Amino acid sequence: MNKKLWNNKTSNISEEITSFLAGEDIELDKFIFIYDVDASLAHVKALQSIGIIKKNELTKLSKALKVLRTKFINGTFKLTNKYEDCHSAIEFYLTKELGDLGKKVHTGRSRNDQVMVAMRLFAKKNLIEFKIKNKLIAETFLNLAKKHKDLPMPGYTHLQRAMPSSWGLWFSSYAESFIDNVDLINNTIDWVDSNPLGSAAGYGVAIPLNRDLVTKELGFSRTQLNSLYVQNSRGKYEMQILNTLKQSMLDIRKFSWDMSLFLSQEFDLLSIDSKYSTGSSIMPNKHNPDVIEILRANYSILAGFSSELENLLSLPSGYHRDLQLTKRSLINGFHTSLKSLDIIPALLKTIKINKTNSNKYIDNEMKMTDKVYSLVSDGVPFRDAYSLVKNSDDHSLLPERKSLNHSMGSPGNLNLNLLEKRLKKQK
Repeated sequence: MNKKLWNNKTSNISEEITSFLAGEDIELDKFIFIYDVDASLAHVKALQSIGIIKKNELTKLSKALKVLRTKFINGTFKLTNKYEDCHSAIEFYLTKELGDLGKKVHTGRSRNDQVMVAMRLFAKKNLIEFKIKNKLIAETFLNLAKKHKDLPMPGYTHLQRAMPSSWGLWFSSYAESFIDNVDLINNTIDWVDSNPLGSAAGYGVAIPLNRDLVTKELGFSRTQLNSLYVQNSRGKYEMQILNTLKQSMLDIRKFSWDMSLFLSQEFDLLSIDSKYSTGSSIMPNKHNPDVIEILRANYSILAGFSSELENLLSLPSGYHRDLQLTKRSLINGFHTSLKSLDIIPALLKTIKINKTNSNKYIDNEMKMTDKVYSLVSDGVPFRDAYSLVKNSDDHSLLPERKSLNHSMGSPGNLNLNLLEKRLKKQK
């Protein structure tokens, strides 16, 4: 039976109800246990600063918490279903090790603000890791763009050949998108970088908690002030984080779609290392880009977590047990996203371009827009030039396509140095 901090009754509690209420808590709490210990270390230091515990008690509590942290990391302390959650596990451990002193650790806290500060610390660390992966992906795309800057490829709209393009344009389009993602991640980190601990269950406590000391100890940029808003922001902050993750996953989905098309026999523009493909159980000839397809599908998994969280938040002010489920959406959202981003850089480096088909697919019809602008450069009004080229039965009678000065950011004028500078400036 689970150990419960709140239960003083001698009668048994239904195991069925216990299991229903706990849900996945213990498994999910393994991801935030370290952060809960770190927050507890900061909390007891703040309690000592206002005289709730003595200096020698702080020393004992801090030492015990650091030992617990080490034991959890090396596996000698296991978070199991005998505990209700990670918060009660910490308190039971301290009480077992230190007796009545361990019972002081929860002074000024509720499990509501305790889980929130652990989740914020978890989210910050994982957002930083997510940002590093986005920067690496952007850098890898940018290097490929530089390598293949002027290599022709057909440009598509509506999945039909449209205008001449370049592989430099295609690669750098993703480089810029992932650079944008880094900016968004930084903004999200700044937005959620606030300390909720000290708000208790939403209404504070009748002692002058040193919240600013906790904020400083845990490395938050500010203290989240209003105690009720702290509870109301649970799920709101997680939603913003998931929406940030979704942007990168949306780019991966589009990239995966492009790859699925370009790898097909019908397009035959690209190839990748065989380790990213699998065979068919029935067709000996098949080599299926399963990794690409799972990358494409993973956006829908993340969108599901986001939808789950959004629908969960239809609640009035204050804490409700529904909010327990916000952990699942965020933790699993990070797991899916980070795992997907891990695949991309190495996969990109295996891409090989079919130069023959890339050139062959660019026919005279695809050059018609450039012929329009050849006439425009000679002073012909655009609409007249458009009609002349569109209605001409014999394009040989039209002026030859000139070497045009392309608009900034288009094939022939990629300005990759600007993307490179922007990427280097990002923190």
